[in-house]
Amino acid sequence: MRMRFLMSASALCTAMLPALAMAQSATTQDLPDDSSGQLDDSGIGDIVVYGERRSLGQSAQKVPIAITAMDPALLRSANTVDVTDLGALAPNVQTPTAGTTPGFPNFAIRGIGINSSIRSADPAVNVIQDGMVVAFLAGSLQSTFDLESVEVLRGPQGVLFGRNATGGAISLRTRRPQRDFQVLADVSYGNFNTLTANASVEGALGSDAVMGKLAVLYRRSDGMYKNTNDGIWEPASGNPSGEPITHETGRLGKLDQVTIKPTVLFEIGDKHTLTLFGQYQRNNDDDTSFPRNFSPDKGAAVPLQSVYGFTPTAEGYDTNIDDGGYYRLRAGHIIAELVNEFEGGAKLTTVAAWRRVKLDNSVNFYGGPVPLFYLIDNPERSTQRSVETRLNVPLTDDELDLTAGLFYLNYDMYLQENRRILSAAVPTETFNYIQGAFDQDVKALAAFVNVDWRPTDRLTISLGGRFSKDTKDFNGAPLTLCGGPGLTDCGQTFYRVKKSWTDFSPRAVVNYQATDGVMVYASYTQGYRSGNFNSRVNNSADFSAANFTPADPEDVEAYEVGIKSDLLDRRLRVNVAGFIQDYKDVQQVSTLNIAGSAPIQTLVNAASAEIKGLETEIILQPVRPLRLQANFGYTDAKFKSFNVPVPGVDDPKDLEFSRIPKYTVTFAANVSIPAGVNDIEGRVSYDYRSGFDSDLANSPELRVDGYGLLNANLTYVADNWSLGIWGRNLANVAYAEAKGRAFSYVEWGGQPRTFGVRVTGKFR
Repeated sequence: MRMRFLMSASALCTAMLPALAMAQSATTQDLPDDSSGQLDDSGIGDIVVYGERRSLGQSAQKVPIAITAMDPALLRSANTVDVTDLGALAPNVQTPTAGTTPGFPNFAIRGIGINSSIRSADPAVNVIQDGMVVAFLAGSLQSTFDLESVEVLRGPQGVLFGRNATGGAISLRTRRPQRDFQVLADVSYGNFNTLTANASVEGALGSDAVMGKLAVLYRRSDGMYKNTNDGIWEPASGNPSGEPITHETGRLGKLDQVTIKPTVLFEIGDKHTLTLFGQYQRNNDDDTSFPRNFSPDKGAAVPLQSVYGFTPTAEGYDTNIDDGGYYRLRAGHIIAELVNEFEGGAKLTTVAAWRRVKLDNSVNFYGGPVPLFYLIDNPERSTQRSVETRLNVPLTDDELDLTAGLFYLNYDMYLQENRRILSAAVPTETFNYIQGAFDQDVKALAAFVNVDWRPTDRLTISLGGRFSKDTKDFNGAPLTLCGGPGLTDCGQTFYRVKKSWTDFSPRAVVNYQATDGVMVYASYTQGYRSGNFNSRVNNSADFSAANFTPADPEDVEAYEVGIKSDLLDRRLRVNVAGFIQDYKDVQQVSTLNIAGSAPIQTLVNAASAEIKGLETEIILQPVRPLRLQANFGYTDAKFKSFNVPVPGVDDPKDLEFSRIPKYTVTFAANVSIPAGVNDIEGRVSYDYRSGFDSDLANSPELRVDGYGLLNANLTYVADNWSLGIWGRNLANVAYAEAKGRAFSYVEWGGQPRTFGVRVTGKFR
């Protein structure tokens, strides 16, 4: 089956070659100077990417990996706000935040991700900012303002890019300051009293060799969601009178966010540059991950209805919950990038980084008017330090290039998880309190090397590998019932466990430049995700350190074939990739939603799986004013074995992957029409996700139906300013990113129709 799929994908790429070669213009065109990828007379431009760790970057069309590159023009045109919007711009990429904690990405690429907020577990998709791997993901949902480029790398990143990851990586690159003085401003105002105001000022700092930039980003909103007292109440054991239990109503999902980003670039002679990136974040938000309650047509009874007699009737983006929680983030980092050029074309790049995060939050998990279950006043802290140094050197003039480097990451984190669970609602509310905590120190070391050999001017063979060692020192106290009052007399006992893992991940790539505009490639890559501890372990009478035994690493072997092509004098771009991933020792976070109790989460090496899929990215610019774009992703993920039982499931091997749609489809049209000396630009896009199961057990009542979102904007563009209108989810589709069941039926994620005006300005 695997070979048939790969052969079919290879045959597709091979069959396309003659047609593509005929469509390729006989005249070779240089890249447009602006490399913007936007509408211009020279066709579809290229975006410079750094996915193969070249100091000066490469055209995305020349990189033999599946990568979607986005420049500022595309990010503005698509009206992106933060990195969660990127999933609509790349196939087989999911960028939700749905889970039990706000502000943490639950990203997945090509079927591989994690669906949990267990802090002690590493992500399957790395977020990388200016060369720094973000270890603790709070605050990683960055604004897309002030970015020079975004790269979404699909498939395991086992050798060259950042820390090892099994799913992929999202790399954010801050715009470097320029010598010429300029001020950029971008202000948007929309419904729900949502204001986004971003500005930057830059220029030379007393010398042409020193340039600085200060960017300030601000966002506020009254909240997109409506909290009501709607619902049907009936007498029940927990509420014998059947009288409604009411609360204050209003908007939920309030935002108050500030980010400050100073950047300084030093040119030290002609051969050396030092760039310093700083960032400070302050978020005073509601818990934006609060659940919305709903009533399925069928399903197991839940306490909110059977014990307290409440049936929710709110629909769409309305809900009925007694408290929305809060999210208080303070985060900052400093990154230093030093690039040294030497005679003969060698370059040595070193990136050193430090980051600290302070997070306090309360999370409403159960989703109802009765205060059944809260994560209350949880403190979380993390500090990380990292350094990566890599050498790019041509070993011969034209045939052999070497990339080699070392990577080190050390981070520690602390979390105290406080749970409040209702024990009686009437005549007075009484609660049980549960507390658990952990601190973890992680050290990750790696050495990597890659050699590119060009036996001809059109053929390149790349071989590489990465050796990794991860050590985790975990000190945890299980979730334990407190004696009280409140979160006192919790009797915490800490258990310390330390473990190390090593891995070698090879990589082999062959790419052939069939014509100046057509490249085909085939690759074999291994990826690895370190072993992980489960910090959410329940206490028991016979509890010991063995209960904190970690899950072992998971591994991915990925086979990929692809073609990248620019045709018809760069008026048509067609990129196609087919892949098969052999997914071993899958670290499965199993959330068992048992009616009437808090969810129980386990982390084990539960399964092996095979994931195969296809991706196409097409851009057509038939005439200068019009650009059409289509992305298609197909993911077929099947378990080959499943080693742990799943309640209510006869053969877990037949289960579908949770929260992974089989199809992702995006269509977009950009138009630019002259209006005197200026232009009117517009974009319409439609993003579709097929239906998927939310939970491990594939419960029918928790399945998310497929949905499509229609977005549009129209902008009047002058030389130094623009004025536009925009709308997202224009059809006001009610959708969710995940569903769950414990004390009640709840769904997370989704945004209602939003619209507004946007003004940008450039001052020099």
